[in-house]
Amino acid sequence: MAQGTEPMRVVLPNGCVVIAQQLKGSPLISLHGFVTGGTLWEAPEKAGSVSLMAQTLRRGTEKRSAWEIDEFLESCGAELRFSASHEGVTMQMSCLPDDYTECVALLTEILRQPTFPEEEVEKQKVRVVNALRDALTRPEEVSYRRFLALAYPPHHPLHRAPDGTPESVEDLAREDLVAVYSKALHPARTILAVVGDMLPQQLLEPFTTLLSDWVTNSPADAEFPSVSLPEKSQRERVALPDKLQAWVVMGHKGVRRTDASFYAANVMATILGAGWGRLFTEIRDNRGLAYAVGASLQSGLMEGPFVIRMGVNPKDIDHAIETALTELERIRREPPTEDEVADAKNYLLGRLVLSMETTAGVASMLVTCELYGLGLDYPKRAKGFYDPITKERVREVAEALLHPERMAIAIAGP
Repeated sequence: MAQGTEPMRVVLPNGCVVIAQQLKGSPLISLHGFVTGGTLWEAPEKAGSVSLMAQTLRRGTEKRSAWEIDEFLESCGAELRFSASHEGVTMQMSCLPDDYTECVALLTEILRQPTFPEEEVEKQKVRVVNALRDALTRPEEVSYRRFLALAYPPHHPLHRAPDGTPESVEDLAREDLVAVYSKALHPARTILAVVGDMLPQQLLEPFTTLLSDWVTNSPADAEFPSVSLPEKSQRERVALPDKLQAWVVMGHKGVRRTDASFYAANVMATILGAGWGRLFTEIRDNRGLAYAVGASLQSGLMEGPFVIRMGVNPKDIDHAIETALTELERIRREPPTEDEVADAKNYLLGRLVLSMETTAGVASMLVTCELYGLGLDYPKRAKGFYDPITKERVREVAEALLHPERMAIAIAGP
């Protein structure tokens, strides 16, 4: 990665946070933006509306048609994408320095003046519905969606996949996208980070000019609900008769990224779920029960799940699940080894470094730092959060976080 200056942060009068960092020698300017809220703003019967709205945002504004937007981006070799997750709307942009000001003008125009043309909405609906129908033929996708429905109650944003279902998306109308747009975007919930070989002041200037007077009537805060564990384990199987392999997804709620136990919990999840971790070694290597095994802690603004995923032969489903539960019980009772803890820390810190090898990666990390209140110098201080974690602390967190008797277990396959 090229040499960089310290990031510069400004808060616009409307509450929008903009962060800029110069990375000398970088050929591209990269922007990463995030607006908190996501599927928090959609009604259950309108599942997928925030995601469809985000994907249709750049398909027309009060000043430009979808064709004109595409032509402009193509003419200068720039990219601009919007997407939505459970927790927010994401925007990503890359362009050459010479085109930066014009590209920011387009981005802000799209944020402030989208028109959601009827024909573009219908085109995007067809694409999304076809993608969903394809996804629902894959056991790994079906099992994960069913897992979310088991692990989180119907009123919780994580109960449903953010892209909805074929049926819910087909029922969406342009008016639904306009309505959810009016809730989903707000300057006070917006973080923008831009990185490239320009002075920070030059990177910030177009935003201070074009976004400072952006106002909306949407809620200024997004409050994500907490969730309780189920009283007992729940297990469901979805039949996909034409498949040869099954997928198992199992777990339950985890912790928020801002929770004090997050770092120890992340080490624990890595010891269990990394490619060299206990679950992979025991289930795949030692017992030959699965061709793919992994586990992760999906912490964010909400209590995202601790989740185990396994691709298995249908005849080995029960054995694989029991072996996974045994490994969870073991780490709750017995501390991991010093080497396991050290390997997990090195793995996590190594991934952090690798994630920042591009301007886009640096911009994304700056948004993460701001979103969770980590401080913009967090990458330099990250080691200090992991250093104090001992094997005893990992076991304590495992005992508190893992509940093998209260798991959501979803299976999809023949």
